[in-house]
Amino acid sequence: MLIKIIIVGGVIGGGNFDGNTIKYSQAGAAESTDIYISLAVAGGFPDVQGMSLAGEEVVRSHAYKNVGGGFKIGIFPQMTHRVLGIELEYFGTTGRLSAANSSGAEGKAGLTVLNSMFNIVLRKPSGELRPYGGFGIGYSGGILHGADFPGRSNQDFDSTSSFAYQFMGGLQWEISERAFLFAEYKHLVTALHWKAVSLDYRANYVLAGFGWNF
Repeated sequence: MLIKIIIVGGVIGGGNFDGNTIKYSQAGAAESTDIYISLAVAGGFPDVQGMSLAGEEVVRSHAYKNVGGGFKIGIFPQMTHRVLGIELEYFGTTGRLSAANSSGAEGKAGLTVLNSMFNIVLRKPSGELRPYGGFGIGYSGGILHGADFPGRSNQDFDSTSSFAYQFMGGLQWEISERAFLFAEYKHLVTALHWKAVSLDYRANYVLAGFGWNF
């Protein structure tokens, strides 16, 4: 009889233990670090300010037809309850730039802006819809191509880089356990300087894409 009691008790205890093990394992999986990678298409709406052309202030400037894309990797650790995380991001657009200075000299060029950013992001950690917002710092690279500006002999390619920062907000929509769609707005600020051309670059971006959770 004692042996039977011990055996029955062991089976019941083992079942409970296994149940707890499964429960704890599932809880651990739910609370583990979130890692994702995403791809996006982007549209840029630049606001060029403080531009100078051949040493004179520009009285008229226009940046337009800015389209591009990007990708990013996000990590939300368990120790922040997957609410606060970081992103490594690379995105950019290419378009056209035209300007005229106070002397009436006009110029135009293709303008490509590429941004490498480190973002700190706050988000809703679970649910089908996950709003998020954040702030990022990094570098922007500006490339002039086909630049026909007064005071410039180089009309091929000319590149520069500068410190940049951005604010952003968006929404993720979980379409499966591993995949999601997202839409994002961001505002980026930097300053770009080439030979005979300089400008303060402020741009609003709209991005949309998809990603995978790991």
